[in-house]
Amino acid sequence: MRFALNREEPEAARPNPAPAQTDPEAPAGEEPTAPATEPAGTRDPVVSLAKPVVVDRIELGREPEGVAVSPDNRTIYVADQDSTDVHFVDVESKQLSKVTVPNTPRFLALSADGSRLYVSLFEDNFTGNGLAVIDTAKRELVKTIRTGPRPFEPAVAPDGRVWVPIHNGARVEIYDDKSLTEAARISVPPNPHWIVFTPDGKTAFTANHESSQISVVNVDDLLVRKNFKVGRSPHALAVTPDGSKLVVTNYDVDTLEVYDTGDQRQLHKVRVGKEPQAVMISTDGRHAYVVNEGSDDLSVIDLGNGKVVSTVKVGDSPRVNAISPDGLRLYVTDGRGKTVTVLRTTEK
Repeated sequence: MRFALNREEPEAARPNPAPAQTDPEAPAGEEPTAPATEPAGTRDPVVSLAKPVVVDRIELGREPEGVAVSPDNRTIYVADQDSTDVHFVDVESKQLSKVTVPNTPRFLALSADGSRLYVSLFEDNFTGNGLAVIDTAKRELVKTIRTGPRPFEPAVAPDGRVWVPIHNGARVEIYDDKSLTEAARISVPPNPHWIVFTPDGKTAFTANHESSQISVVNVDDLLVRKNFKVGRSPHALAVTPDGSKLVVTNYDVDTLEVYDTGDQRQLHKVRVGKEPQAVMISTDGRHAYVVNEGSDDLSVIDLGNGKVVSTVKVGDSPRVNAISPDGLRLYVTDGRGKTVTVLRTTEK
């Protein structure tokens, strides 16, 4: 998932049209109240497969890029970057609908309760820069916020605010989720692509592609505590569910690196496929799933020993991946293939 846990979220009716996951311990006849914000891996995580299995391919749009999964696992959201469409896909029926945004959609982030979808926008000539806000229940555009040039993968912080890495601005812009206006800025080395939070919400990391550095940001005071060197061209980041490891894909040198989140010492360096783009971690924290755009495959890394344990072919020019909160499915957008590859990541 691409949001951090908000530990103070009230138990309120959620605007997401689909119900929350059921709680097997809830009394009979009672509506389950398990919060949809609970991060994957905290409640009896399923055992992940060392070799995920392709179970479906969904034809979708003209060039699917960003992808996210609803907290109830029932809907996937896909940004089609050769159009102005954001697709909603019902996982069970494969029924499609879409919301049109003002400019080319690139990357996605969901609010913790799934009620809002945040979509970064920009054109190839660096115009049309913005963040579209979509109401997922009404399936309509709420607002478009103008941002700095080339906003990449947004991320939702524990307090609900939206952090947006501004690639051509060497900064992170932070937007208030209530007023939908800019609340703060953080300067980082050139040029940020990706943001992740530790599960406790205290620390954020940004992948700064052109400088080959990761920034360590204190979420409370928004100060950069440290910038540390990694492999060339870090593109995407992920943090294990227990918060102990930070995983980095290095696009130009075909490697994945694993770091200790506390002292940022390197634990593993692994050669993967060509041009690794995005990475997700299984809900049990055992495996990292790396999307390799240049070799049209998925590298699976055992995070215990830092070894590639399998390689799985996906569609043409895979870009971004997202794992369902229940840990059962991994979704990979295949840009030139015009599909979303669906993989089973457990025995279920």
